Amino acid sequence: MNKARGFSLIELLIAVVIIGILAAIAIPAYMDHIARGRIAQGVEALSEAKVRMEQVYNSRRTYKPDGNCPDMSPYFVDIPFTVAHSPACTDTSFTLVITGISAKGTAGYSYSINESGEKTSTTPAASGKCWLMSKSQTSC
Repeated sequence: MNKARGFSLIELLIAVVIIGILAAIAIPAYMDHIARGRIAQGVEALSEAKVRMEQVYNSRRTYKPDGNCPDMSPYFVDIPFTVAHSPACTDTSFTLVITGISAKGTAGYSYSINESGEKTSTTPAASGKCWLMSKSQTSC
């Protein structure tokens, strides 16, 4: 009597269904994890830029030395966000804003901080008066 070797069609279909279910759960969780990592990079760079702005103010008594806002883009190299002063800084105030780059998977994300440390954020799910650290977070 010969023993059958290999898999039956039903066994193969069950394996494909199990892999599909695992992928349906794992892929969105992985993408959310990647988004949180990118957000953390942007927020860290934004915090560093705020510290640099305070150093400028402490050494020159203005946020706008030489008549221009300091360039903060060197702190955002290889970060999936762009940085800007919005509105332009003055002698006594500034607001730094980072905006997500869609090609790097952060479209719809925006974070800001001003001279007094007030934070705001906008994500695809919500916006708030703090830094929302994930796509699904709806409050601080």
